[in-house]
Amino acid sequence: MERGLVLSTSYRFLAIAFALAGFVSATAGAQEKYAIKVEARTLKRGTSPFTIRAISAPEIGKPGTTREQISKAMNTIGNVGGNSICVDVYGVAEDGASVAEDAVEAIRAIHAVGDDRGVGVVVRVIGATAPKSDKAQMTLARTAAKAFTKDTANLYLFEGDDARELARAFNRVSKHLTVASSRNGDVDVIAPGEKSWKKPQVILGGLPKSLNDDAHFVLNADQQSYDTLEKASALPEESQTWTPDNSGLSPEDKAAGFVALFDGKTFNGWVVLGAKKDAWVIRDGLLSRETSGSQGLRTVRRFKNFHMKWEWSLPKGGNNGVHFRAPRAQRASRVGFEYQMLADYGKAPDKNSTGSIYDVVPPTVNAVKPEGEWNQSEAIFDGTHITYWLNGQKVNDVDMNDIEELRPRLREGFIVLTEHNDAALYRNIRIKELP
Repeated sequence: MERGLVLSTSYRFLAIAFALAGFVSATAGAQEKYAIKVEARTLKRGTSPFTIRAISAPEIGKPGTTREQISKAMNTIGNVGGNSICVDVYGVAEDGASVAEDAVEAIRAIHAVGDDRGVGVVVRVIGATAPKSDKAQMTLARTAAKAFTKDTANLYLFEGDDARELARAFNRVSKHLTVASSRNGDVDVIAPGEKSWKKPQVILGGLPKSLNDDAHFVLNADQQSYDTLEKASALPEESQTWTPDNSGLSPEDKAAGFVALFDGKTFNGWVVLGAKKDAWVIRDGLLSRETSGSQGLRTVRRFKNFHMKWEWSLPKGGNNGVHFRAPRAQRASRVGFEYQMLADYGKAPDKNSTGSIYDVVPPTVNAVKPEGEWNQSEAIFDGTHITYWLNGQKVNDVDMNDIEELRPRLREGFIVLTEHNDAALYRNIRIKELP
């Protein structure tokens, strides 16, 4: 043991107590920051309007579920366009009079994984493991309200014939928690095709006619739900045939099997996400991100294993990046991967430097050029092996299976030029798919 790390029993106790206090404080702060609430008939997560697009994964609420398992479940939902997960409450006594503390902590762990990636958590209070008698379920509604009284970042769901009575019992104990129910809730639970005009509504087991109408929904825990949401989330551009124009490629790139992902003339193969379609401009063979308001520039198809090369330039203080294996929804840098691009010439490398696997693995060296100059980057995704290059230097070389944070991330997804507040220039984007 290192000198200075030996603590007396009393000091060890104090250290553990302070550590736990810090965890509780951080958890409480996150709950408050991302509290789910209804204001002016609008559901909000924190201070921002939020539309729940959830798929049920009830078993993720089990005590003992690991962070990696939670992340993988969320990533799978995000891949097809979901931004929320619906889980069950476990650890319930047969009479409904208690919920095991580790079951409560399991729900909190789900929130902790999802808070910085924008994932909402829907808690089905009377789930598959709930007691069967009406009396015990009513007791459980009150017990759960007490157990989760500080957990404001969840939407608490009641469904079935007794939902209105159960929601009333829950609300009487913890009025500040947000409840979805057929009656007596802050959010109305409806079946597909039904309407509710007085409150926000969440559709159970189906989708709205259009995902653009901001209707909330919770889909069932089956493969059909993933297939249905994937189909509904697909953009019209994805159905168009992508034929790359390789006329601008060098003979060397052509011989090596690369194709033009950006042809220097058109948005062929790409779609601007979000409402601000003119945020990205093509001028003199350059792709320019000029104004804010989009949600990035995304390929119209997914890529699995590939070698991509591109050139880029940022102004002073600039910040941008490229997302790989990106999902349809959630924070792509947490679900897929980001090649960080900064105007950070001369700075010591860290996990957020240019050439990092954003916020996880720092580059071995900061090889970026001074702001305003053109940089040459490469990214190779070959199964679980990831390699980043910057200006001729290998700056990252990892196997995602060796890193806990990376293991559950997607193995296939879109490529996205990210949305940041700064201008960015791109050219010579080319890609070669690998077996």
